[in-house]
Amino acid sequence: MKVYFTASLRGKKNNDLDYTKIYSAIENLGHQNIDDLVISGNTQQFYTGSHNDQLSLYKKALDNVKTADLIILEVSIPSLSMGFLLLKALEASKPVIALYKVGYSPFFALGIDDERLQVVDYTEESIEEELKSAIEVAQEKADVRFNFFISPAIGRYLDWVSRVKKIPRSVYLRALIEKEIENNEEYRKLF
Repeated sequence: MKVYFTASLRGKKNNDLDYTKIYSAIENLGHQNIDDLVISGNTQQFYTGSHNDQLSLYKKALDNVKTADLIILEVSIPSLSMGFLLLKALEASKPVIALYKVGYSPFFALGIDDERLQVVDYTEESIEEELKSAIEVAQEKADVRFNFFISPAIGRYLDWVSRVKKIPRSVYLRALIEKEIENNEEYRKLF
């Protein structure tokens, strides 16, 4: 899987070893890190860069969310950036693993009710084991892309629903199918 791992650079000074262990564990488990800012980034440059530098980092982070199959965030340090990326990843229907050190509970993340989000605690010794289990669960929850053709009338209706309800067409269609699954007793007996 292509993995976007990131964390608050404010926490790098005290958590660099953990960040490096997480980054390495992702690769040791056979996955590809698509960004190394959290490992190679300079904290001072990150926070003192020009507006264009900040804009570039923002765009790259959003591109990484789109490109990745899985988002892994280290959230032991409270960070608006991590919360924003978590939200963007869930909005993009990506599985997210929010890791935190034992004793540093991310209370806000723990309150999010989304089956694609796993909030997982770890110790320095358990990082790779916890990641392995969480990635296995995330792989099961990853969305499968499904394309199909629709008539212009259906397209207009979906556009209308999207405008009026302010939800993506795919979210609307997914909700219809999920409702049908919930109501279909014959199918539910099988699964």
